[in-house]
Amino acid sequence: MEGRVARLGLTPLKGAAHVHPSRVDVAAHGAVGDRGWCCVEREPSDRGEAGRGAGEGSAERWLVARTVRTPALLRVRAAPLPGGGLRLRLPEGAWDVPGPTPDGGTTLVADYWGRPAPVALAPGPWDAALSDLVGRPVALARVLRPGAVVYADPVVLLTTSTLRELARRTGAEVDDERFRSLVLVDTRGAEPFVEDAWHGRALDVGGARLEVTGGVARCAVVQRTPGTGERAADDLLGALARDRVVEGPAGREVVLGVGARVLRPGPVAVGDPVVLRT
Repeated sequence: MEGRVARLGLTPLKGAAHVHPSRVDVAAHGAVGDRGWCCVEREPSDRGEAGRGAGEGSAERWLVARTVRTPALLRVRAAPLPGGGLRLRLPEGAWDVPGPTPDGGTTLVADYWGRPAPVALAPGPWDAALSDLVGRPVALARVLRPGAVVYADPVVLLTTSTLRELARRTGAEVDDERFRSLVLVDTRGAEPFVEDAWHGRALDVGGARLEVTGGVARCAVVQRTPGTGERAADDLLGALARDRVVEGPAGREVVLGVGARVLRPGPVAVGDPVVLRT
C-alpha cells in the first residue's frame, strides 16, 4: 500500500482546535510542539473546597483538564511562538503568552488519567478568559515533559477511505479534525477502514518510520464541531456502533483510525509518501 499525506493536524494547546501546518518534525514522543501546553485545575477536596497551596507538603492536587470535560476549548486556536511562547486566540480576544522564564516559574505535577504530568504555570490575563470559556477555574501551563499529556500513542493516523465511508453513513462530509489525528493519509480508492490492516506493521511516513499498534478508542469529543465545540448535527458514534465496537481495557469501545509509536524520527510534510512495509 502506498498513499500520501493529505493533511497534518496538531494542537499546541491540549484540547484546543487543531492547526494544520504543511510540515511537522516527528520525534520519539510525537510531533514536536504537539500538546506542549495544557490547562490544569485544582481537584476539589473531600469537603468540596479547592485546596489552598501548591507548595511542598500541601494536600492540594492538580489535574490536567481533560478534553472530554472541556469541549469549549475547541473554540480556541493556538500557535507556537519563537522562544517557546504561545499565541492564543479566543472568541473574546487574543494574547501572546511568553516562553519559559529564567527561574522556570511555578512548577507542579498534575495528574493526567493516573499518570504524572510535570508542568509550569504561566499566569496571566488568559487564565481568566480560559476559565470563563470553560465554565470553571483553570490555569494555563507549559508541559515540561513532551508527550506527558498525550492520551495514548504518540501518533494517530486516519485515512480518506474511512472518511468517505463515514460520509456515506451520515449523509454528509465529515471533517477529519473531529478525530484529532496527526496524519490524514490519502488512500485513494482503498476499502474503508483500510488502516485496520496496518496493525503490527511498519509504516514509512515522509522521513519518519512508525509501527502501528492498534485501533484508537473514541469518546464523545468526536461528536463536537471543531472551532465551535458545539454538538454536531450527525451522530458519528452511532454510525460506528454497529461494527466498530471492541472489548478494550475500559470495556466496550468504539475504535476508528490507528495509533502508532515512532521507530525512526523524521520530518513529515503534506504530499509525502506513506508506504506500508512488509
